[in-house]
Amino acid sequence: MRRMIVLLSSKGKYDVPAPLEREIIQAGEYLFQLLEEGKDEEFKEKLAELHSSVIAKGIPVEALRHTDLVVPPVGSDPGFLRRALGIDKAKKGIC
Repeated sequence: MRRMIVLLSSKGKYDVPAPLEREIIQAGEYLFQLLEEGKDEEFKEKLAELHSSVIAKGIPVEALRHTDLVVPPVGSDPGFLRRALGIDKAKKGIC
């Protein structure tokens, strides 16, 4: 059975066990919500927690493996991520 491969930007790729997949997806959805709400400090904390969880529970894999999910680096600027994802424009009704 194929498992989820997560790319932690600046850290590498990790094969994560099936039970962790749902947790990662939920964490990603929550991170997106925090960006939408402008809760930058909580976003930074939760992003660091996600990185730690994937590193602790995942298995490093070759860089050539397909990636299912990309997680931005710890310390990413939430404002930059909002602009890159079009969140600021969506909130202003510009889309």
